[in-house]
Amino acid sequence: MTQRHPPNRATGTATSPDVPAESLGTETITFERSPLDVYRLVVYTAGALVVVLSTKYLREGTDGLEENLSSLLSVNTQALRDALDVTFVVGTFLASLAVLVVPLVMRRWRVFGYVLSANLLAGAAIAAVDHWVGDLDPRSVAAGTEAVALDVSTDVVSATQMIASFVAVAPFVGRRWRRFGLWLVVIFTFLRLVVANGQSTHVLMVFTVGAAVGSGVLLAFGRPSTQPSAEGIIRALAHSGLAATSIRRASVDARGSVPWFAELDDGSEVFVKVLGTNQRAADLLFRLYRMVRLRNVGDERPFSSLRRTVEHEALVALAARDVGVRTPRLRAVCSVGADSFVLAYDLIEGASLDSVEPDELTDEVLEAIWKQVALLRQHRIAHRDLRLANVFLADSGGEGGALPWLIDFGFSEVAADDSLLSADLAQLLTSLALAVGPQRAVSSAVATIGADDVAGSLARLQPAAMSGSTQKALKAHEGLLEELRVEVERRCAVAEPELEPVTRFTGGQVLSLALIVAVIYFLAPRLADLPGLFGEVRGASWWWLLPILASLLVTYLAATASLLGSVAQSLPPVPTLGAEVASSFAGKVAPAGLGGMTLKVRYLQKQGLEAQASASAVGLNSTAGVVGHTALLGLFAIWAGREATGFGLDSPRALLVGLGVAVLFGAVALVFPHTRSAVGQELLPILQGSRLGLEAVLAMPARLVLLATGSTAVTLTRALAFFFAARAFGVEDGFATIAAVYLVGSAVAALAPTPGGLGAVEAALIGALMAIGVDADFAVPCVFLYRLATFWFPLLPGWVAFRWLRHTDRL
Repeated sequence: MTQRHPPNRATGTATSPDVPAESLGTETITFERSPLDVYRLVVYTAGALVVVLSTKYLREGTDGLEENLSSLLSVNTQALRDALDVTFVVGTFLASLAVLVVPLVMRRWRVFGYVLSANLLAGAAIAAVDHWVGDLDPRSVAAGTEAVALDVSTDVVSATQMIASFVAVAPFVGRRWRRFGLWLVVIFTFLRLVVANGQSTHVLMVFTVGAAVGSGVLLAFGRPSTQPSAEGIIRALAHSGLAATSIRRASVDARGSVPWFAELDDGSEVFVKVLGTNQRAADLLFRLYRMVRLRNVGDERPFSSLRRTVEHEALVALAARDVGVRTPRLRAVCSVGADSFVLAYDLIEGASLDSVEPDELTDEVLEAIWKQVALLRQHRIAHRDLRLANVFLADSGGEGGALPWLIDFGFSEVAADDSLLSADLAQLLTSLALAVGPQRAVSSAVATIGADDVAGSLARLQPAAMSGSTQKALKAHEGLLEELRVEVERRCAVAEPELEPVTRFTGGQVLSLALIVAVIYFLAPRLADLPGLFGEVRGASWWWLLPILASLLVTYLAATASLLGSVAQSLPPVPTLGAEVASSFAGKVAPAGLGGMTLKVRYLQKQGLEAQASASAVGLNSTAGVVGHTALLGLFAIWAGREATGFGLDSPRALLVGLGVAVLFGAVALVFPHTRSAVGQELLPILQGSRLGLEAVLAMPARLVLLATGSTAVTLTRALAFFFAARAFGVEDGFATIAAVYLVGSAVAALAPTPGGLGAVEAALIGALMAIGVDADFAVPCVFLYRLATFWFPLLPGWVAFRWLRHTDRL
């Protein structure tokens, strides 16, 4: 929805050549990939997924509803039924044939290609759905005409192909033919239900899958452009009292519209925004994304039509100018063509702030910008897109120098509440900070807007609340937003507030949900047989729980030894053991074990170590654990491979597959900003400090031995605990095989963005056990027992140790 005026023409901004009004004629038809087809593809695909999943898992309910409707519409009079059967069969055949033959007869080769592609893709898509869902196209047991009609009415393939063909052909025909096609689809859908005589015809599935395929074909190959021609725009302007002598396309960023420059007969120029169905669809997609992704951002419902959208922009632009905001004068609002509208504004000579040199943004310019924003706030007008591209610096024509202008009110709101006005402040503060730095941006805002209002924007100073271009710029200026928040707090004398939640979910939450769904999907058949599962649990050898708990105790002792060996300074053993137990509690509240690492760093600082030395020690301890883990994984993988014939491991390939799954989990986790930020800000500095810690420990061989043996023992005792859990349920595989399975699964815990690898570890360990031949009836309770002992059981002792360390001022 962004209107962007051109930079000063002296800068050489490229535009299309001027087209005199008297030379305009019929323009060549062009093809384009339209946002309208993207929008329709998204909507129809989502609908198809809902229908297909409902048919797959709620087959009796969905089919029953349609069968009842078909029975209600069935005809009992034989003569009338025969007439309807013949009409339906013949009509379906002729329609399917016509949509292929007519383009050939008329030599519309491109249209024929679209229809052929739609038929092939629709047939393949519905065949795949039929294969997965099962038996969508039952054969009739009747005879004669009735049998043929029943077969045609329940034939999902041909019906889907017809829908896909109609959708693909629609942009190439006139409005009357499109209406005729729509009524044809409605009539044939009704006849399908009547002729089916109580059988399910899967009407919704046919329509959604066919429409999705047709939209996909149009998106892939393009549709005839519906953009108004230059001649049409000139005529529309003339009807609104603006006589244009020439017009040219503007090569500027005009998000949400098609921009033109037009020269009028009086020598002045106007900036013309053209909005059509493509822009309407793009706006709906944008709002749909924001509705799914964001919350508390003040988005209103989309307007009911493109006309209402254009009228709203015109209203806000006029209201802003009327209260004194410096914005281009709206000269005309008019319709052009069948589905488009024109907004014409006075053209201002200048450049947007994202294209000017930083030294042009003087203190006077910044003050003038904030005065314009103050006017908007005073009259409760929220611009909602105050990025640098929407603030123009234009020559005032006098001695006052360049003055800022605000443009593009396409996404704006009148009668805005405080949250929207604060969001405007946050957006502009961040945009200006990117150009002139946080200090100057905040100083100018406080001096003009006031400290209280600026402080009110603090909760919105977060990447998710910014525009896409601002978010992209922030990635190149890491830490700037944090500096901006600190500067606002300092200048406004306020404490750091809690950021307002503006996202509905994070990437980590999506991945966690996906992992949980995957675990439920694969384990549901096993968990459904709860009596059988409880039978396996009751049949377990519960005395193995004692060595499991003993292994867990040795794990904490080994971890304590490893931490003692990672520092040159002597540490008290008992509090250090307490810190290790407490870290098992802290590690459950952050991904990749970062909570436990942070706790250990704080503990070492309380013991007198400097911050850098503490981070170096914890980094060295973690690095030693990774090295030991990797070495043991290679050792046990080779050992398990050599003993394959003796322990039932058909091939060590299963372990390599499991390792690949662990790497995949890590790669997917690092896609999400939350995990990357946690690793980059907390994990990497700790690991980078391990080199300094190693230099200190190398001078003390006894410490080095303690570090190496302790970190290796931690991994071995964990593997032993998993081995004992497997033995409790009668798994006979050898220690090397079970240890290799554990090492692969525990690698997922360090990579998954869930606390303690919850969900991911269970899935990986169960999958790895099943890969080496362990039956799911034994793998599931085995892993649950292990995780109960090593994940859930230490939470209470960890919390007690954490409270004790806090009480004794060791944290």
